[in-house]
Amino acid sequence: MTSVNESDVFEHDRPDHALALLADAFDLFRRDLEAEFATMAVPAFLDGVRGSQMRLLQLTPPAGLSATQLAVRAGMTKQALGELAASLEARGLYESVSHPTDRRLRIWRPTVLGREASETADRAVATVEHRWRRHLGAADWDALRDTLSRARAR
Repeated sequence: MTSVNESDVFEHDRPDHALALLADAFDLFRRDLEAEFATMAVPAFLDGVRGSQMRLLQLTPPAGLSATQLAVRAGMTKQALGELAASLEARGLYESVSHPTDRRLRIWRPTVLGREASETADRAVATVEHRWRRHLGAADWDALRDTLSRARAR
């Protein structure tokens, strides 16, 4: 069997346009985050939670949002959001409650366990960001974060 040197995969014959660079950086950050989770004492209720589920938890404020608001925030259809939210609800990480002023609307929000899951993910992200900051240097890391924040706000 031939082994593959990961640096060869990323270094040679790769497009260098912005989309490819962002995708590669995202993939590397995600791998580092997964590795960080593997080293953490993660609560048992997080076993098997997918990245997409964790992302939805982190995008949802404690007071919650409507399905439409969450779908827009997460960049997905209401149907896909509903399926993802239902999977979190089945795990006890999310709940659906009536809107306080419009009983026809449902609000999705994290449960106490869901907020704990989000805080666990925040700690892992902070650790990986700290490593990347050390690797890239503080000025470059800060410039990268500033550039990404401005791009998101456009």
